[in-house]
Amino acid sequence: MTPTAWNCARCNAHLISFRAVARAAKRVMRGVGALLILGATPGPAFAHAIIVRTSPPQSGVGAADIGKVEVWYDAGIRDAFVALAVVNGAGERIDKRDAAIDASDPAHVTVGVNPLTPGKYTVRYRALSADGHIVSGAWEFEIK
Repeated sequence: MTPTAWNCARCNAHLISFRAVARAAKRVMRGVGALLILGATPGPAFAHAIIVRTSPPQSGVGAADIGKVEVWYDAGIRDAFVALAVVNGAGERIDKRDAAIDASDPAHVTVGVNPLTPGKYTVRYRALSADGHIVSGAWEFEIK
């Protein structure tokens, strides 16, 4: 072999090695990109607010002189769009329209009510979750 032929073979070997390194680097960068994307997605801390407790209890029986209806969420909620309304069997709103988030517990919302007469009542709620989504729904309770 002539020295130039040997040198070409040597350069070709280096080029193959460089290509292998370049391919490996691309795979690593794709993996890092995937991890960054997965890390940017919200985790359980930013899930929609879920009711964990109510007073009176959902589908339960309450006392006529309860004074207020309460709801607790699994996490704090934002003050904007918070609503808690109590409706009687005739469809009339009977709460005091003073729904508020508890200053000491941002996951707790109350609304005042006057003494209630026997019958079924529906509580309608709406809240803005920490993730920015509005959650809403209703539950019933009964006064005997």
